[in-house]
Amino acid sequence: MPKLKRKWNDIDESTGGFSDVEPGAYALVITGYEPHEDKEFVRLTWDVADGPAKGTYAQSQYPPTDVVSWKESAYGMLKHKLHVLADCNPGFQPTVSFESDQWQDFVGKRFYAVVRRRLYTAGPRSKTPGADKAAMEVARWLKPEEYESGDWPRTLLEDRDQRDQAQQAPQAAQVPQGFGQQPDVYDEDVPF
Repeated sequence: MPKLKRKWNDIDESTGGFSDVEPGAYALVITGYEPHEDKEFVRLTWDVADGPAKGTYAQSQYPPTDVVSWKESAYGMLKHKLHVLADCNPGFQPTVSFESDQWQDFVGKRFYAVVRRRLYTAGPRSKTPGADKAAMEVARWLKPEEYESGDWPRTLLEDRDQRDQAQQAPQAAQVPQGFGQQPDVYDEDVPF
């Protein structure tokens, strides 16, 4: 007989249905991390921190992610994200945790962000290679005052389309008129 790790009465019943949040601005919480030191970034998983959509991704096998990179070309974004984390979590010093490589300190920390839909084509290792799919992603981290005032560009809500255009059905090429017809090169009867 299978053994459950929790008591039966402590388990919330679920129908298995799932739907993403709608594009918009949310208070989010970091739920996990996956460092990639050799590539100079960490992948952070997140969920909605409060409101009607709170915990939307709590049971998701593939929660949404965002990247914090410390490549030189991303220094400005790194500084902004750490600034947002400091402003959203009084007493938390993200630069200290970052510099000492203490990623677990980031788990449970809140931040504000605009979330949008990303459209993409499933890769070759997917269960459905070549299929068009959608996922939610962070479009921009917001400072608390931007979130509270709603002062951010609404264009951030637009879907980001990364679908593989080669996977889409090719359109029929225009065939020039008369193409494929044999020209009449003989004016007289052929002698054989």
